Amino acid sequence: MKKILILFLISIPLSPLLAQQFGLYNSRTLYDVFENPSQSAYQIDTSRRIAFNFFIPTFTVNGSFSGSAAPAFKTLIYEGKVSADNIELGQNKYNTLTFNTNTYIAMLRILKTVKKSQEFGVSWQIRNDGRIRATNETLAIFDDYKLFSGNSLQGLFNDKGYNQSYHQFSMVYRQDFNKRLALGAKASLLSGITYTAFEASESELNIDSGNDRIEVNILGGLRSSFKFDNFDSTAVYPNFKNPGLSFTGSASYKFRNGWFVLGNLKDIGFIKWSKDSYEYNFNASNIIIDNASNSSADNRLADSIDQRISNSVNRRSYFSSLNGKAEVLINKDFGNYQPNLILSKSLYYDGGNVVLTNNYRVKNLVFTLSADYNTDKFLAIGGQFMVKSPNTEFFLGSDQFLKTLQTISDARSGSAPYSPGYAGASFYMGFGMKFGRVLEHPANANNIPGFDRNSDGGFLRRIFKKKG
Repeated sequence: MKKILILFLISIPLSPLLAQQFGLYNSRTLYDVFENPSQSAYQIDTSRRIAFNFFIPTFTVNGSFSGSAAPAFKTLIYEGKVSADNIELGQNKYNTLTFNTNTYIAMLRILKTVKKSQEFGVSWQIRNDGRIRATNETLAIFDDYKLFSGNSLQGLFNDKGYNQSYHQFSMVYRQDFNKRLALGAKASLLSGITYTAFEASESELNIDSGNDRIEVNILGGLRSSFKFDNFDSTAVYPNFKNPGLSFTGSASYKFRNGWFVLGNLKDIGFIKWSKDSYEYNFNASNIIIDNASNSSADNRLADSIDQRISNSVNRRSYFSSLNGKAEVLINKDFGNYQPNLILSKSLYYDGGNVVLTNNYRVKNLVFTLSADYNTDKFLAIGGQFMVKSPNTEFFLGSDQFLKTLQTISDARSGSAPYSPGYAGASFYMGFGMKFGRVLEHPANANNIPGFDRNSDGGFLRRIFKKKG
C-alpha cells in the first residue's frame, strides 16, 4: 500500500509538520491562555490591558514514527527506498505515524475588568492532525515479497489512518468565579481544508513462488475531501465550503495549600464536508501480479489497487469529528521551581500522554525540561527557553528535543546506520506583547477615572476644575 500511504501523506496542508506543546502549559503565555481558556494572561497592577501577537505566527510542529519498523521508515525517508532488513514479520506488530501542526496566525486578548479578572479574546489558527497505524508487513511487501512464507497470509495489511486540517476562528471568555475558581470557554467556527481517512478491514496475500506470482485481496473504505491527483490549492483559504463548530470548556482551582488543578474538555466538535467530497467502499480482490520478482512489481501492484479504489467512488457529504481531548494539569510551585504533571487523552481517536514539565525561572528567563510518555510507547524528552515578563514573551522549544537533534544528524548523514529508537521531530516558537494602560486594583491605582491629571476630558475634573 505504498502508493496509498504516499497519497495520504500529501493530503497534509502546506504548513510545517503539530502540535500539542506541553512545555507551554501553565506558562500564562498567549498560546497557553487560548489553548487552556481558564488561564489568565495578566498580572494585575503590572500587565498592560491588551495582549497581541501582531500577526507574528506562533507555530508548533510535531511528527513521530514508532514501532519495530522504524529502521525501514528511516531508510524510506532519508534514502527514498524501502528496506525490510531487520523487520519482524508474522508477529502481528503495528507501527504508528503521527503528524500535526497548530499555527496561531492572530491572537488578541483584552482584560476588560480587574474585578473577577474578566478577559475576552479572539484568535485565528490553522490546525492539522494526522495518525496512521500500519503493520510491519505493509512496508516489507514493497521490498521483497519472498520474505513472506506460507500459501495464504491473512490480515497483513489491515491498516487505518486519518488526516484532517482546518481553519479555526475562535472567541474566548474567562473570569474568576471566586478567589480560587476560574472558568473559561472557547467557541470556534471552523473551515475545513482537507480530510482523508482510510481503513483496510480485510486483507489477504497468496504467494505462488513456483510460478513467480502473488495474489492480493483488500477490502476497506476511504474518504477524502479531494482527489489526490487534482488538489485545488484554493482550498487552503477560508471559504466555509466545509463548515464546522467546536467548543472548549476549562476550569482551574487554587487550593489553600498551594496546589493548582486545571481541567479541559478541549476541541469537542465536527466538520461537515461538502457534497463534492469522495467516498470509496472498495473491494480490491483477486489482484494478480505475474513475474512478481520483477523490479516493477510493486508499481504494478500499487497501480492495480489504486484503480480498484478509483472505480468505487461516490460523491457525498459526511461529518468528521475533531481530535477532542480530556486534560488535567496538577501543579505546585516551589519558589522559582514549577513542576506540572499533565494527563491528556484523545476522546474519539487513539492517543494519550502522561507528561512532567519542570520549569525553573531566573528573573525573566524560564528554562524547561519535560518528559512525555505516550500511548505509542516511547518516551520523549523536551526542552524550552522562554523570556517572560509581565508585558513581553518570547519562547522556542521542542517536545522531542533529543530526538529532533538525532533526526537532523540522520538527515545530514543520509546513510545507515541511523540513530536507534523511534523517529521524530518537534519544534515551536512564538511571541506576544501587551500594550495600553495598566489595569490596577482600585486601592492601588495611581489614577482615578475622572481625576486623571493628564486628561482634559474627565467628567469629575470638569465639574471641580477651577476657573482661570
